[in-house]
Amino acid sequence: MPAQAPAPIAPAPAVPGTEARARPPGARRRPGGPRARGRRIALVAYYSFAALIITSCTLQLIRQVFFLPAAPSPYASCEEGLLALVRAVERAREAAPGTDGEDAALARFRSTLAPAWTYRDGVAASCRGSEDNERALDAIERLRYAEEHAARREAGDLAPLRRRVRAIVDGQLGPASPR
Repeated sequence: MPAQAPAPIAPAPAVPGTEARARPPGARRRPGGPRARGRRIALVAYYSFAALIITSCTLQLIRQVFFLPAAPSPYASCEEGLLALVRAVERAREAAPGTDGEDAALARFRSTLAPAWTYRDGVAASCRGSEDNERALDAIERLRYAEEHAARREAGDLAPLRRRVRAIVDGQLGPASPR
């Protein structure tokens, strides 16, 4: 006689008398009661507040980046504005060197540059349409960038050497020695 497999055992209900209320598989029980409702209200309020903050910040950033009006240029023409920008870069380059380090050199460079370069967007607006003037503005901007990095590099590399030479001149050679 062949061996027979044992008959499957039906699982017993966890609580007696609940067979009739058994849920179909995959159905979720919906939490009820005042605690669950309060929890849902708190979550909705929290996520709504977070979404409001995120939306507000995003709109402010978009407005400042894309829709900020440019200060009008005080210069009569594009060429005058470009000349003012070039002169400001030259003045800033002369003002930057010193013996007090990189931060001070950059502060001097930027403060000397600031009066004319606050109107950069206005100058760019007055130069719009002329390809030669737009290329000139691009070259001037690249010069300003390079001069600022040169002032930074020079201050970082040369400021300690300048202080050392100044100390030698003042200490050994006397303060009245020719430069």
